[in-house]
Amino acid sequence: MPRPRAAQPLITPVQEEAWFALLYAHALVTDRIEKILLERHGISFSSFEIVCRLIDREPQPVRALSAQLVSVSPTRASRLMQELVDSGRLRRGADQSDGRVSLVSLTEEGRSWASGVSRTFEEAVREHFVMALDPEDLAALTRIWEKLSKGCPSQA
Repeated sequence: MPRPRAAQPLITPVQEEAWFALLYAHALVTDRIEKILLERHGISFSSFEIVCRLIDREPQPVRALSAQLVSVSPTRASRLMQELVDSGRLRRGADQSDGRVSLVSLTEEGRSWASGVSRTFEEAVREHFVMALDPEDLAALTRIWEKLSKGCPSQA
């Protein structure tokens, strides 16, 4: 059943279809990658995003790390970080310059484990994203991201 429409739509059917295509593509690809990560390493896509942020820069304040994440809310990120701490892959500590700030970093076991998970992630991205697109598609996505990240021209 078609949904009711406003008398004068603000977006065209083609624009609406493009919006949903973006959402569906994201959901489809992340779901495929998550299934592989869960099968091989027992880690969700969202938890892996936390690990990825730490591989490049650690330790990090928990709040700052939570704010960088795309796939989860800060509240959920905190729970996922605690699960990674409980599993021995992350550790928490206090910031020496401000004891109120909680820092998180990879343990030695976590760093070694993260290396294997990262390889699996790269293989899955290659199989389910890169190989499905040609170089022009990839360049177009990059251009689209650059435009969207700058915000709406009327907000500039």
